Amino acid sequence: MGSESIELPLALILSTKYFIMPLNNNKQGDIPLRKNIGKAIILLVGLVTLGGCATPSSHMNTVRQEQRSSKPAPGKALVYFVRPNTYGGAIQSTIYDGNEYIGTVSAKTHVAYQATPGRHMFMVVGESADFMSADLSEGKTYYAQVLARIGFWKARFSLVPSNGQFTQTQLDKWINTTRQVTANEEGRVWAKENRSSIMEKKEEYMMAWDEKPDENKQILRKESGI
Repeated sequence: MGSESIELPLALILSTKYFIMPLNNNKQGDIPLRKNIGKAIILLVGLVTLGGCATPSSHMNTVRQEQRSSKPAPGKALVYFVRPNTYGGAIQSTIYDGNEYIGTVSAKTHVAYQATPGRHMFMVVGESADFMSADLSEGKTYYAQVLARIGFWKARFSLVPSNGQFTQTQLDKWINTTRQVTANEEGRVWAKENRSSIMEKKEEYMMAWDEKPDENKQILRKESGI
């Protein structure tokens, strides 16, 4: 059993203990009780959503096995954005290179992005936005995990750069057990129609990123290319 299958029941147990036990000692009428129940319902709905099954995005098409990108195109660096588990599977994560929409990464899918060598600021958007800076070398392959975490109303996401902490066997398994997807016309139209709100979210959360000390920022290192 993977860690993602344990995390939800544990969170449910803790949330039930935190919110429901005080109700038994309520002596001030039912108003505090209603507030506690409301808090519990919000949290439990969020947890159930995070623990849901993988929901594919209509913004993406599955790439046939024989057409998958598996190495950098000439003059490019290949970056895999992979979401290898189903945690938060009901919520979609969208990936950007600067202001440019790359694609929507659903649970158990990955995007193979042919990037221009050099410096990039990648962004993942869910309930919030988070960032990963990168310096890419031509002809190299890089990996970043799309990681779901609990938000207030729905999942938030972070990009976890692979800088040697994952084995090549693990990275290969992630790629081989997820579907490679690519943005379709519906996805590109969605990105265009929602550009304004996405850029507002980027500006809001970039301020928090800028305030982080460098050691707490997600950075995909140049030497991590394979």
